[in-house]
Amino acid sequence: MGDSRLGWGILGTALIARVQMIPALQEAQAVDLLAVASRHEEDAVRCAADFSIPSAYSPYEALLADNRIDCVYLPLPNQLHAPWIMRAADAGKHILCEKPLALTVEEAEQLADHCTDRGVIVMEAFMYRFHPAWVRIREIVASGRIGRITDVAVWFSFRSTRPTDFRHTERSGGGALYDVGCYAVDVIRTFLGDHPEHVLATARLNPATGVDLTFSGILDYGAATGTFTCSMEQEPRHSVTMHGTDGWISIADPFNCPADFETTISIGTGGDHHPHASRVETILIPAANQYALQATALSRAILRGEPSPHPIQETIHNTRIMERLFAAARINRS
Repeated sequence: MGDSRLGWGILGTALIARVQMIPALQEAQAVDLLAVASRHEEDAVRCAADFSIPSAYSPYEALLADNRIDCVYLPLPNQLHAPWIMRAADAGKHILCEKPLALTVEEAEQLADHCTDRGVIVMEAFMYRFHPAWVRIREIVASGRIGRITDVAVWFSFRSTRPTDFRHTERSGGGALYDVGCYAVDVIRTFLGDHPEHVLATARLNPATGVDLTFSGILDYGAATGTFTCSMEQEPRHSVTMHGTDGWISIADPFNCPADFETTISIGTGGDHHPHASRVETILIPAANQYALQATALSRAILRGEPSPHPIQETIHNTRIMERLFAAARINRS
């Protein structure tokens, strides 16, 4: 491990790796992207050539044996996260793993213990947390400007039409809640806490595969409520609005803001009796690559011997709420 940079490798050539993470890792600070691996040698070689990555490996174990690699990124299908996190940890590699990091609380706790025992960090890839817009929102909420948060509402939808998409397979950990609902739960949990008093949920299932195509949930915290709908069968759209006792705040591009796009935060206050009396302030947030910021934050934490910027305990709490949501919707995913 160098003094100021980490060697990174990627296990898999999934679309998110090629479109988002490879360019991000090449842009990130404290990162040297040194290798990519695939189950198929020709895919690894092609990916390495396309992105000027120094080394291509097949199988994955060959990359894990490379002593230049300090940290690996896992973009694999959901059911492969746990076994490859464990193998990477056994090889002494730190891990950034796509969400959901684990499919059950038991699995998440096992991974936490396994990585702790081997002295490596494992972090779930909630890249949105690192975008400057979300940093600013957390500051504004903490300042008390909109009062105590009473309601958080999240919508996150996209349309998956590829028949080979693992999201349509139950044994692969597919479905809308695992894929994008995890973001909604993470947002609600961040502002309302880890322990809702009651959980309600309903889902529309694919009759052929059993996976949840659209999933809606209510997290009841007593004095506050989180609501969300996530879908993999509807027109792409994502939104987050939070209401407090003294106003509301929303973000234009909460999860998938492109790296070259500015975004905005809107804050409404002062409309005691009529919505048109509200004072609405719009804050412009400059363009930023949230994937690169995520990799930079993790690399710097590792280099400095600091805790993970998104500890796995957060993942355990998120997974526990998702388990409760599945149970409330009478879906058995254990």
